[in-house]
Amino acid sequence: MDTYLLLRFAHILGFILLGGGLLAVFISELRAYRTTDVAVFAEAAWYTAVFYDALVLPGALIVGVSGLLLIFELGMSFFEAPWLVGMWALFLFEFVEGNTVTRIQFRRTLGQSLLARERGELSEAARDQARTLIGRMAHFLDIPLFLVIVYCGAMRPESWDMVIAAVLVALIAAALLTLAVPRLAQR
Repeated sequence: MDTYLLLRFAHILGFILLGGGLLAVFISELRAYRTTDVAVFAEAAWYTAVFYDALVLPGALIVGVSGLLLIFELGMSFFEAPWLVGMWALFLFEFVEGNTVTRIQFRRTLGQSLLARERGELSEAARDQARTLIGRMAHFLDIPLFLVIVYCGAMRPESWDMVIAAVLVALIAAALLTLAVPRLAQR
């Protein structure tokens, strides 16, 4: 079978797992923001951890390995085109951020949810300790930057202006999500 087609299939599969996992994490986190029930909060925190470890992380690993092998298979240079540099730079940023800030955040939320479940109540103090501003920002940055990575790979912009504009739109979207979603979800 053709190596290029296998690598391309793996790359698409990785993006499906990664994107699906990010959406599942987003929804489970939204559920945690909306509830005042300790059991629902703990369940949402558990689902966030499961979706991240079962979908997001494997998807990112598949995307990274298959993307690297695709570059070698196609004989491309990492710095050949703005879309390729943008895609790799954003992917590496998201991979590092996801395995540091995001992982710390969802593990903190999971720990706080278990403590709240033991106490039998979900206080506002426990909710606040479960979520830091940096953690919320990182959480709401994941999907917009994922979409920019997909944009770079699918549309292949040849201009740095287009890549930078897409990143700026993603940053604005992430800032709006960070400010709006927690407030809207609590209504």
